[in-house]
Amino acid sequence: MQNIRIRAAGILVRDGQILLVRHEKNGKSYWLIPGGGVEFGESVEEALTREYREEVGLPIQVGQMVLVHDSIPPNRHRQVLNLYFLVTAEHFNIKVTPDAVLRDASFYPLEEFPRMTVNPDVKSEILEGLKAQWPEGCRYLGNRWKD
Repeated sequence: MQNIRIRAAGILVRDGQILLVRHEKNGKSYWLIPGGGVEFGESVEEALTREYREEVGLPIQVGQMVLVHDSIPPNRHRQVLNLYFLVTAEHFNIKVTPDAVLRDASFYPLEEFPRMTVNPDVKSEILEGLKAQWPEGCRYLGNRWKD
């Protein structure tokens, strides 16, 4: 039996810019909302706080959960449940901690966000939510697998 991986991600917006981390994997470069896997015995909030500290060196406050979606490939060899939260920070001094796939992190203008390669591709839902201030509360998006 395989386990479902749970990934917590934190949407951090400052002065019309969104924080993204750049990954390189299998010869591809793409952007993600910062976050990572929840470890056994760790709450989702603890995991997101830890991942932000590890990836970009920022202490954060975790707010409302706004998006949920699955990532299940057609061959079903893995499954990730993605949980997106709004987060805030008191300072924005990013200190990237490169690892096997993490290469960079930076704030990008929300106007550029739609044209960026972001995985999973939830850019339009994030932009809609930010613009409308998440009137629907948390929204389930279904399976968002993309090769």
